[in-house]
Amino acid sequence: MYQVIALYGEYEPWWFFDDWKDDIVSQNDYATFQEASRAYQQIYSELEMQYPYKETKKSYLTAFWNETEIRYCEDCEDDIQLFHSIMLLKDDRPFEVFQPTASK
Repeated sequence: MYQVIALYGEYEPWWFFDDWKDDIVSQNDYATFQEASRAYQQIYSELEMQYPYKETKKSYLTAFWNETEIRYCEDCEDDIQLFHSIMLLKDDRPFEVFQPTASK
């Protein structure tokens, strides 16, 4: 089973802190990678048009942001960047497409 999850919060999706699920704004399950990949790409395209900055790690963990979406952190007495993130997971774990290295 594959999951496509959208998050909104102060951490990029690759950190997987204990409370990362508190930032979930939507989650959909898919039987095949192809279905999940299409859903991920659709959300990715929408966010890419809205936010000037993005970073992807492990193939399917992407954070989008702009410099104006921040939250004040009283504990650290500073502004914290907020991220709109998406992830494609397989069985609730990060999923990477295997890409063989070119032979010499």
